[in-house]
Amino acid sequence: MRVIIAGGGTGGHIFPAISIAEEILWRNPGSCVLFIGTKEGLEKKTLTQKGYSLEYISSRGIVGKGIIRGIKGITSAFKGLFDSFDIIRKFGPDAVVGVGGYVSGPVVCAALLLLIPTAICEQNSIPGVTNRFLGRFVKRVFASFEASVRFFPRERTMVVGNPIRTEIMRESKSTRRESDGITVLVFGGSQGARTLNISVPKAFGILGRHDISIIHQTGEKDIDEVKKTYEWYGIRAAVFTFIENMADAYSQADLVIGRAGAGTIAEITALGKPSILVPYPFSAYGHQSENAMIMKRAGASLVLEDKDATPARLVEILRDLLKDDILGDMAKSAKSLGRPNAAKDIVDELHKLINIPNHKYQIANS
Repeated sequence: MRVIIAGGGTGGHIFPAISIAEEILWRNPGSCVLFIGTKEGLEKKTLTQKGYSLEYISSRGIVGKGIIRGIKGITSAFKGLFDSFDIIRKFGPDAVVGVGGYVSGPVVCAALLLLIPTAICEQNSIPGVTNRFLGRFVKRVFASFEASVRFFPRERTMVVGNPIRTEIMRESKSTRRESDGITVLVFGGSQGARTLNISVPKAFGILGRHDISIIHQTGEKDIDEVKKTYEWYGIRAAVFTFIENMADAYSQADLVIGRAGAGTIAEITALGKPSILVPYPFSAYGHQSENAMIMKRAGASLVLEDKDATPARLVEILRDLLKDDILGDMAKSAKSLGRPNAAKDIVDELHKLINIPNHKYQIANS
């Protein structure tokens, strides 16, 4: 089985792509997976470190970028389309999967024109322009939320959830580490979140509880400021620009405070982690707010708008949250929303698209 996976830019696109690749290669080590991304995205570092084959094309945003940047974006997309033709012809894939990001559009369009079976993954509750367009033509749309189904042809759309990295799923089957109190995991995606970096350390300082430990991913810009704030208040905190081993961080966490990207939602629901979500206010079509509201309605998360996520407001919420059995009830609600088999379901369907019996791969790994 030979598969191209196109997408990137942020961890929200890259990590689901890795999950799909892991599932393909686990079922049959003789399979080949090629990633296509851009040199500007996180994929260059992450995928090469993991030993995956990666090709680059030209691609950038078009919608909402202004006239000049929009024209440059269109030019870049056309160049990316022709680059994609060359890569696809050389690799000879059985299927092409788009997982989001600017690069996904040219690659999937090229595969469609070459009559190669195609699929896209829509991680968010409200899809962007690229996936709405591609969804009209691809063989399968793999949605994370039922709310996004209305944007695609129903007969070709499956709600499977957002694929989770293998190491994250292994944590869900392990026993949580014993600790002397409550551990809170704070992260605002792969780049960090300025609002959380400012408000959360001050909030825990004001809260003044000595039984709380923090694991905080800040991104590059704010790490020194965040470290100094925790030190000033005498709070036990492990602070990182980027957490390489998220499985370990999750294994320690009793509560997650973060943004409401699709990757975060998929991970905390699969693992059953209660959360305080602060949606990124400038996400396309407000999809993070919608993602967060799905969690809130299920009783799995408390939701704060970015402008309301002040230290004082966080202290109010934390005082109520860190008592009785509230965290336990939220954890059960989060777990009920989890779809830990997303990658398996996607690969099952890819096998059907290219007429490969799933039992062939099950036998190979039995």
